[in-house]
Amino acid sequence: MKNQKLLAISRVLVALLMGLAISVITLQLTRLFSLSEDGFIPSSFVTHTFMWLLSLIIIYILTKGKPQEYGFTKGDFHLTPKIFLWVVPTGILSALNFIGSRLTGEIEQANALLYLKDILFIWIYASICEEIFTRGLLQSFLSPLTKYGFMLAKKWRISLPVLFSGLYFGAMHIVLVTRIGPAVIVVMTMAAGLGIVAGYHREKTDSLIPAIIIHGLFNIGGALPMWLLTCLFA
Repeated sequence: MKNQKLLAISRVLVALLMGLAISVITLQLTRLFSLSEDGFIPSSFVTHTFMWLLSLIIIYILTKGKPQEYGFTKGDFHLTPKIFLWVVPTGILSALNFIGSRLTGEIEQANALLYLKDILFIWIYASICEEIFTRGLLQSFLSPLTKYGFMLAKKWRISLPVLFSGLYFGAMHIVLVTRIGPAVIVVMTMAAGLGIVAGYHREKTDSLIPAIIIHGLFNIGGALPMWLLTCLFA
């Protein structure tokens, strides 16, 4: 039993070091291949590109060329209307954000080009790349530790791999502190919640597909209501 716990701790530490290494390398490469924020392609494109590329290389090495073991498969996933409800939590927050912005007079005018930029590089590209890294590589690497976990509300079992990938995903957003200050705590908490939800469905279906969809829906909910309300009332 003691040896099993030591092996589990060792595996978690390896996952943490692997995640940190990829995070640091991608940030450094982003500085090396910097893009102007005034252009259509954001600097995050470089970050996310190296993120999925490095993750995929490691996945191929770990699985000996069988990435389906790390979620690159349909698995038991079946698309149902219920999954689209995950747009609601951030959608409510986005609507409240509009109300707050309207009261303070800080509403930005609609910009079709910026909307297209967010759709391509945040809703779609970021969702795919970040899931390959956190739920594809890190959570899958820890999959032998699924026996460790706890029950949430006596209904959902949150395993150690799911919890780790969720918390790591939340911690990744600390880089936003220079842009939004203390509000980064809220963003990190929401991101960790998203990560746990996505990780739960990744583990339940053995597929990355639902995790990517849920991630995208969270991103859509966080922006679309604000956009629509701005177009209608700003």
